Amino acid sequence: MIGFSTFILRNYYAAIGWNEDNLYSSITRSSSALLDFQIPQSLILQLANSPTPIFFTSYALDALPQLNGSISYITTSEALEEIGPSRTIAFRDVVERFRVFPPPKTPVGKDEVWLGGRRVEGRDYLLYSRLHLPSLHLSGLATTRLTPTLQAHLAFLSQPAPPSPTRPTSPHTPPSHSRQPSEPSTPTPSPPTPGNILLSLQHDTGRYSGEYTYSAQDGMFGLRGLFNFGWQSGEELRRAAAVAEGKEWDAKEGKRIDEEEMMEGGLRGRFSAGGEVYFSAKQRSFGISTGLRFTTIPPTLPLLSTSPPPSPPTTLTLLYNPLIGFLSSAYSAQVSPTVALSTRFGVNVYSYESDLSVGGEWWIGRRRGKRDTSEEASPTPACSPREEDSEMEDRRKEMEERRRVLSGTSLREDSQAERELDSPIPLVTTSEPISSREAKMSSHSSSGMEEDRDGVLKARLTGNWSIALLYEARIRKCLVSVGVISDLASRQRPIRSVGLEVQYFS
Repeated sequence: MIGFSTFILRNYYAAIGWNEDNLYSSITRSSSALLDFQIPQSLILQLANSPTPIFFTSYALDALPQLNGSISYITTSEALEEIGPSRTIAFRDVVERFRVFPPPKTPVGKDEVWLGGRRVEGRDYLLYSRLHLPSLHLSGLATTRLTPTLQAHLAFLSQPAPPSPTRPTSPHTPPSHSRQPSEPSTPTPSPPTPGNILLSLQHDTGRYSGEYTYSAQDGMFGLRGLFNFGWQSGEELRRAAAVAEGKEWDAKEGKRIDEEEMMEGGLRGRFSAGGEVYFSAKQRSFGISTGLRFTTIPPTLPLLSTSPPPSPPTTLTLLYNPLIGFLSSAYSAQVSPTVALSTRFGVNVYSYESDLSVGGEWWIGRRRGKRDTSEEASPTPACSPREEDSEMEDRRKEMEERRRVLSGTSLREDSQAERELDSPIPLVTTSEPISSREAKMSSHSSSGMEEDRDGVLKARLTGNWSIALLYEARIRKCLVSVGVISDLASRQRPIRSVGLEVQYFS
């Protein structure tokens, strides 16, 4: 289960139209959701509240092995209306899951607002602070949009210095400069660093993105970049959508001319390549890595009867670090409407040491909106053929408008439409014309209410015979996550960790 602060940050990115997946640091996000999911380490309770759409509070309590807690405050410039109670929030948005992101688009700025001859629309920003108790560590994050394609981040961590140990002495005892036998002969360690500041700039144009970071604690500079091959702008996307429908796009008049229909097959996707270079001034060391990713393109609505069947959601990644000789490849795919699997193989080309990981997720639990569906299944007055035709025509126009929005260039306007396409249960296509009854069923399924399941079971098995199980579900009004890590090769300690996390949003 993702934390409340991460959930707010992702909704903020969706609200301002920022590509969340178009970064080199997120190149393995699909496989990491199935192979690197985190198990709760202890008993964790988190309470969150949203008094206003732009201000949020969170309180966390960690009971084991010792009592710890934290208080968090978040404020944003954009109103996040979709943040609501945990009983009504979309369950697929609060868990790390396998997901194929849509192709990146060029970020757009805020709409201009003029007052008295001056622009007063303001700037997008998010402010986050967290106080850890009882250690009194303070951490925070501040992010803002400098330009439509440039974003700045400032993260910091401040921790109080530990008290220096002193030997209690009598006020009448003169100070002694000789070492006592009980005193250690080793020198006292230097105090830890009081904190750290991390600066980051993200530049995203859709076709490529760059990250520039600096860490003050170790003087580390980093540069990351990601380039998308075959990236298309908004006009090119509309042209491709017209060609996929068997028509030709007239750029001058904006008309579609009928021509011979096209049939395609195989995996339709896009390639992304990137790399990173970082250098530490204090440690006098540097590192480098490269990566390649192939991901399928999600289908767009409406799905025509003449169009080829959509490609199964699939993601392949390849990472290589030439300094240490580490090579890692991962394959992730959704094999059924409710099951996604992933495998990862890593090998060191210098020592020939290898590791294999296999994982997956299975969406279980009841479907939301089932009661509403049963109520709609009750006998209703029959509609005349004319009413059915008019309803089908309205539905066709709605699907056409949704497809047009998805092919646009603005992320602020089509985030909701893309959310409808993103579901653990993919769309079902058929080669026959869509009837009015099927149009009604597709309208209910695209809304996400009936397809949003309330539970997911994840499993992971690594090459050292370590197995991890995680169950995340919505139980009444709470979000519950329980997991266990077991070592099958150890007889003395077969169970290494057990944890439980409960979240409640009000």
